[in-house]
Amino acid sequence: MVDDRRHRPIPDLIGDTFGIVGRRFREIAVIAIVAAAVAVVSVAAFTSAFDIVNDEVFENPRFEEFLDLTTNEFAGSEEVEASLEAWLDSIDRNRLVNAGLLFAVSVLVWLLGWATTIAFSLVALDDVEGRPSAIGPALATGLARVPKAILLSIIYLALLLVLVVALGIVLFVLSFMHPYLGIAVFVIGIVGAVAYFVPLIQMHYVIAYLEPGFPSFRRWWRLLTGNKAATWGLSALIALANIAAGLVLWLGLLALPSPYGDFISNAIAGPVLGALSAIAYALMYADLSGRSAC
Repeated sequence: MVDDRRHRPIPDLIGDTFGIVGRRFREIAVIAIVAAAVAVVSVAAFTSAFDIVNDEVFENPRFEEFLDLTTNEFAGSEEVEASLEAWLDSIDRNRLVNAGLLFAVSVLVWLLGWATTIAFSLVALDDVEGRPSAIGPALATGLARVPKAILLSIIYLALLLVLVVALGIVLFVLSFMHPYLGIAVFVIGIVGAVAYFVPLIQMHYVIAYLEPGFPSFRRWWRLLTGNKAATWGLSALIALANIAAGLVLWLGLLALPSPYGDFISNAIAGPVLGALSAIAYALMYADLSGRSAC
């Protein structure tokens, strides 16, 4: 039996993505509102935490005095040490603890926002397979699958660390042959691996979003069989489209006062681009898994 699984043409992918937005507008709009709220809360918490740290640590007058002394060749070590102690004593520890809690909240809320990406994907797959969509169950399922996505990220970070260590060993060995040979192999290895695998890895996440179990590497690789080049190209195209749209929005929002520009970027542009990307990836998954007709 011939395996005829393949991606739909790019014009069809774009048209079908916006078609799903039109047919499932209510579900996608509500999930986008949730995504916007999550983004705003996460950014607000992170910004507040950063402002506290900046005020207490880096814009602290005692810190400026300490820096001046460290660059003053006539300053004695005791004077520098006293200035350092004065700087550290002037920092409000309670405010730093609050900043740490706000940083933790921003990360937690950002991770929970992953549920909206999964919910967008589930709504898209429902449309492909002709099922009705429900906002609550989609968000609940998305929330339940966030730990799976986090675990997948940890695995990939570990694999990246292993790659860096392995290439570091190669760099060390080759440096005895030529000082620049090891560096060249290290850089080419890292850049090559990232450039090749990162666009393909996104489909591994989509499997985690749309399938109940944890997606094995074998399952991911078999799904891509015969379509690696096309999947790589489409994933890279989606990433470039997001970057281009983000750049255009950023340039357009520069003219607006900071709070308004930040609000539009995080509460409107981000969820819209996230929804379109998630739907497009869900369609790619449906094509590769044979759950839709090209």
